[in-house]
Amino acid sequence: MSQTVIAESWAISSDDNIALDLLAHLREYSLIGEAEGVREYGAPDELLMHSGGPLSDISRYSMLAGPCMVRYVARQPSRDEIPALVADHSPLAGELRLNRSRPELAFSEEHWDGEQWTHRTTITGSDLASALRACAERGKPTQSAMGSAVISGTPDDVCLPVRPGILSGLLTYEMLQWTEPLSLRHPPQEDEVLAILWRVDRWLVHDRAEGRLHLQITFDDEWSKSVSRLLSNLTDSTTDEIRLPARPPIQKATLRQAQSESDEEHAGKVRQVQQAIREGVLYQLNYGRIWQAEIDDPWEVFQRLSTSNPAPYSSWLHTPDLGLAIASSSPEMLLKQQGRHLATRPIKGTRPRGDDSEMDANLRGELAGSRKEVAEHLMLVDLERNDLGRVCKAGTTRWNRWRIESYPNVQHMVSEIVGELRDDADGFDALQAVFPGGSITGCPKSATIAAIDEIEQRPRRAWTGSIGHIDHSRGISEWNILIRTLEATMVKGASSGGPKQWHAVVQAGGGLVIESDPLQEVEEARWKAHALAEAAWGGEDDGGARIAQLSEVSIHPIPPITATVRSLIASRDTDLVRPSTDALPQPIVWSENMQLHKPAEGVARVLFIDNLDSFSWNIVHAFASLGAEVISHPGRADSPTDLAVLLKQVTPTHVVLGPGPGRPEMSGITMQIARNALAGELLSEHGERLPLLGICLGHQAIGIAAGWPLIESPLGAVHGVPEAVESDEGILLMTRYHSLMLAPDEIQAGGDLCIVANDAATKTIPMALTHNSLPITAYQFHPESAGSVGGSGLLGQFLEQ
Repeated sequence: MSQTVIAESWAISSDDNIALDLLAHLREYSLIGEAEGVREYGAPDELLMHSGGPLSDISRYSMLAGPCMVRYVARQPSRDEIPALVADHSPLAGELRLNRSRPELAFSEEHWDGEQWTHRTTITGSDLASALRACAERGKPTQSAMGSAVISGTPDDVCLPVRPGILSGLLTYEMLQWTEPLSLRHPPQEDEVLAILWRVDRWLVHDRAEGRLHLQITFDDEWSKSVSRLLSNLTDSTTDEIRLPARPPIQKATLRQAQSESDEEHAGKVRQVQQAIREGVLYQLNYGRIWQAEIDDPWEVFQRLSTSNPAPYSSWLHTPDLGLAIASSSPEMLLKQQGRHLATRPIKGTRPRGDDSEMDANLRGELAGSRKEVAEHLMLVDLERNDLGRVCKAGTTRWNRWRIESYPNVQHMVSEIVGELRDDADGFDALQAVFPGGSITGCPKSATIAAIDEIEQRPRRAWTGSIGHIDHSRGISEWNILIRTLEATMVKGASSGGPKQWHAVVQAGGGLVIESDPLQEVEEARWKAHALAEAAWGGEDDGGARIAQLSEVSIHPIPPITATVRSLIASRDTDLVRPSTDALPQPIVWSENMQLHKPAEGVARVLFIDNLDSFSWNIVHAFASLGAEVISHPGRADSPTDLAVLLKQVTPTHVVLGPGPGRPEMSGITMQIARNALAGELLSEHGERLPLLGICLGHQAIGIAAGWPLIESPLGAVHGVPEAVESDEGILLMTRYHSLMLAPDEIQAGGDLCIVANDAATKTIPMALTHNSLPITAYQFHPESAGSVGGSGLLGQFLEQ
């Protein structure tokens, strides 16, 4: 890539919405947007990533793209290209149909010819990461594309998060078709836009901390000269600051009635999901309810949102030729990359704002004191540790931060999970690993995505997708999650000479768990949708929801008001986390053509059976952090696995049956290993019995193989809750994720498979098993969870067998 320079910078006022004023002003002077004069500089498409609210660690920069010359557009393939699904299967009933053979992801490379976008070539990849990587390699700008090279300026004067020539834009939620092993029963219509990424060759960046506006270009051209002249002319000679004319006041939205499902229908879907949780199909599902109606102008909606509901990851996107506009005031970050450092910030757990500071604080205390909300949040912490673990070095993922962030209408629990990217991975791999965000799907992610498709029965499109940027050569990227988002499409058939007509969709909801109150879930969705409904339609669809008087944006520590919360605060640096070290063995995903050396003397090698859980990589990393080599093999493979061939290929010293959704019988290899082990036939190449550990679903598989019945727990499902476990060695605090339990009768319980731990509260749920004569251990709890205390000690004991 050619050298990037900071062409010029100006001091600027501290107005939080200066980026919006700038966009409006450049529109007025035909330097950006749909004005006719813009076309000579580039396309009229608009992209603004806007940090609203008070300056904080997550809201320093706002970034406005100049007119672009190259973009990449992905569209939904035809049904003929997508592998067929069994039409009558129900993921909510546990009928999860995996599909690992998917069509290539195709991006159309389009160039601006001065009048319109024209197709130049097609770029493909087998998944999201490979396709985006190919676009980035193709998209490097050349001098001929822009004009004369800039020869002045000092590129090291300032380090900004973006620079010319990088990719930036939109990934809709349905891009999951290339990150998950699933096909959708309700995909977008053929040829609908799935992603739009621009090669942005000009940026205007507002650094709020320094109070400066930077014009970033790689090549000098008439657009940058015009912008520079305009901004210099607007500089106040007495203060040496840019003074932009104020935007005209934005009038209140035209009052309209937004269409939505009824509250009763919404509550009914909550109960439907809870039944699936009781049956062990999933642990948590994020359901989104839709409001939709016509609007006057999506740009006005975004301006209203930026004033009434400022958020650090807000964004505006407009593509006139595609008839698409997105106005988002999102507070959530999906992924941030700084070199080898990765971070994600899941949001889960919500309360409304109070009418005064005392009520606001009480609501934060209520949030932190809620068993349901804390469990829901811990579930997401474990899930995001897992997803980052797919691409991070062993032992480097950790729960870094936990706090409450208050926004104008709601306050949320927010955590930060961090990790160190593996040497053989890049930012595209990291995006592949975490997209879409677990906070807007649920646990386990694949199972909940399939269930969301069944219960929502329509594409989400922009909502819960992402807008962001990626600079591959510098190893810098940042992507939001598009919550609090309005997507507007131009009404087809509208008169070209008259005012534009837009149809807008808002979607909002929350994570549904076994302890959810259906009526409270309905009310929570309304809290979240209120700011958008107000900005789009005058806010008439409040449904009686109380709107708080307190609206300032602020950040607060978690109040340690319960023993569980105090324990979680203390356990953020869990004993499963080890300092980053290149000496730790990196986990390996099994493949048929894999050639492995035998493990060195004294080194444990774990064959891990991955049953599609959202915590599998946490277990993998936990063993790797203890010095073990780990080979991960899919538990739900497309075809039966020859266990004898697998054991000969891997030569493990230990075998672990991982957790997962549904029942153990859905994983043929899991049940085969459990039966062989109980028969004394799980053997190493030297004929020695291999130690076996079952976790959660693996625990249940061992019980079933011994002839024990597996039933719904009469005490109800428990997910994401650290609870006391009473064992022969004392009381343990371990996180539980299960709806089903083994229920042996007195004869079965008296056999060779022994119960050595129960739940401490009732002593009726088997929590740990061992075998009298064989090296078999099983845990119903999750020792690898961020909420478990002393879990690595248990895993270390297993490796010593």
